[in-house]
Amino acid sequence: MILAGCSAVMLRVDSNQSLAAIEAALVHAAQRRGINVLSIAHLNRLFQLAVTALSKDAISFTVCRPDLSAALLEADIRFANFIPSRVTAIQEDGGVILESLTAAEICRLIGRPELEAAALPLENMLRELLEEAARTGRPARADAPASAYEPGATEGMVSPRATIPQRIDCFGSKVEDIAGTGQHDSPGG
Repeated sequence: MILAGCSAVMLRVDSNQSLAAIEAALVHAAQRRGINVLSIAHLNRLFQLAVTALSKDAISFTVCRPDLSAALLEADIRFANFIPSRVTAIQEDGGVILESLTAAEICRLIGRPELEAAALPLENMLRELLEEAARTGRPARADAPASAYEPGATEGMVSPRATIPQRIDCFGSKVEDIAGTGQHDSPGG
C-alpha cells in the first residue's frame, strides 16, 4: 500500500508482526532477491544514552541492489543522496510499519521528474521487499526478548583498526606470496 496524501511520497506496508520478526524477514527477503543489506541501525539502541528515550522503537535498514543503482547513478550522480536506499521499520501499536521513499519523490527532490521511469525498477524492488518482509515475518513468542534476532556484524560495525596491510614492503610483496617458500625471510647471521 502507498501512503496517501497530497502526493505519493512514501511506500508503506503495514504488518501485524513484531519488530524482531520483521527484521529477520527483511534480511532474509533481501538475501533471496540479491539485495545487499549494508547496515542495520536499531534506533532505540543508538539513543539509549540520550536524556529522553524514544517513545517508539524503529530499525533503519540500508539496502542496495547494484544493478538497479548503477543505472540511476549513471543518469544523475545526485541519486547518490538516496542510494543505497533506506527502509525503516517502525513499531506501532500491534504491529510494524515498513516505509521507504518512492521513485517519484526521489526524482522530484533532485529536480529530475523525467527520470521517474528509470527509477521505477528501484521502487518496484523496494515495494516487493517490503511486502515480502511484512508477509513472511512470524510473530515473536510472548516470552522471547524483543531483540531475539541478531543479524551479526555488518560492514559499518567492523573496525579496520590494527589490520594487517595487504603489502608488506615497497615492492608490493604480500605475506602469502613469501610464506611457506622454504627461504628465510630475513638474511643475516
